[in-house]
Amino acid sequence: MMKQILLSASSLGLLFVVGCQTVPYQGQARETKKRPQEGGVISLKENYRPEDRQKADEKMKLNCQPLPFRVLEEGEVVVGQKVETDSRDTKRDDTRSEVGNLFGIPVISGEAGGKDTKSSSTTTALREWQITYQCESKKAKR
Repeated sequence: MMKQILLSASSLGLLFVVGCQTVPYQGQARETKKRPQEGGVISLKENYRPEDRQKADEKMKLNCQPLPFRVLEEGEVVVGQKVETDSRDTKRDDTRSEVGNLFGIPVISGEAGGKDTKSSSTTTALREWQITYQCESKKAKR
């Protein structure tokens, strides 16, 4: 009985893993600007996949139908920035010691302890791929 339960659980787990691996990638595209029946701008990830481009084409076609659309321009666009800051503290030991006297005044050598801080920041441009399109008029279809 226990062996059957274990076998059933293993089979269900295997089916779950196999099922998750076969889910196809769904393209991602977003309408950044849309003028119904006129055109607009579609944005994709910077390193987009063919499925993403297909999704963009669907959105352009849906906005322009029944008319065709024409891509006016496409390319990489900077849409923001990301700043990463790194800070490191280093503890400095107290190395002071008395090395003698000069006219009754103690002479000390070394450095006082403390903390040294070094920081740096890196700014990275955030980019995406944008497609500017226009719906074709019936006159331009000739």
